Amino acid sequence: MKDLRTSLLAVVLWAVALMCIHLPPLALALAGACGAGAVSYVVVRRLTRQRANGLVVLVLVCCCAVGLAVAGAQPRRAVLAQSDGRAVEAVVEVSSSASVGSDGRLWFDAETVALGAPDAMRPLRAPVRVGVDPIDGVDMGARLRVTGQAKATEPAERAGLVVFGADAEVLAPASGVFAVAAGTRAAFVARATRLPQPGAGLLPGLAVGDTTAVSEELNAAMLASGLSHLTAVSGAPHLRAFARTDQPLSPG
Repeated sequence: MKDLRTSLLAVVLWAVALMCIHLPPLALALAGACGAGAVSYVVVRRLTRQRANGLVVLVLVCCCAVGLAVAGAQPRRAVLAQSDGRAVEAVVEVSSSASVGSDGRLWFDAETVALGAPDAMRPLRAPVRVGVDPIDGVDMGARLRVTGQAKATEPAERAGLVVFGADAEVLAPASGVFAVAAGTRAAFVARATRLPQPGAGLLPGLAVGDTTAVSEELNAAMLASGLSHLTAVSGAPHLRAFARTDQPLSPG
């Protein structure tokens, strides 16, 4: 019975999330309706001296939270969408492991600190996906300045914009716990790559999501065998053939 309730909650939340994502104007109204519904339901139950159904309250509260989350993200996504197809400059903070895509770029998730036309950036905090020519220092917590071309994403994507970097520089390396993690990760990868192939390329991908040493042959074999997900970090498609946003924009 508990499994059924959990499944019902998951299905309802997925449905509400999809509706809010694809119909953003409804997100805030839905959040308000669900929040008011939860309060009203509890109040009515108390007045009639009946026990409130916890599942009903939980579903309404969670739907309210989903609506508020989507509605809260829309203003930033709207600002990001203004850069679609344009040359941009951005200062970003890396928020994921980096992986080489099929186009040879180093791809990673990041949060913008500032974004705008070259030499005309404005402060903005929003999630983006960035691809740059491979450089050292692209670790979680590092701050980079990137110039390139931007492309808006689909509504269901967490990152509201993809930046195809033409030039990038590390403004500030990872610090604190991020620096410790980056050093440990680099040391592990350096030792792992001394192993015979295919272990030298596979082990870093399995352990820390670093697929830079994965050969094209191994990558193809893993794709063919359905094992490519093993080298993805937290479900992210880090293998080169799985990078959905690593294709350059068409001219113009």
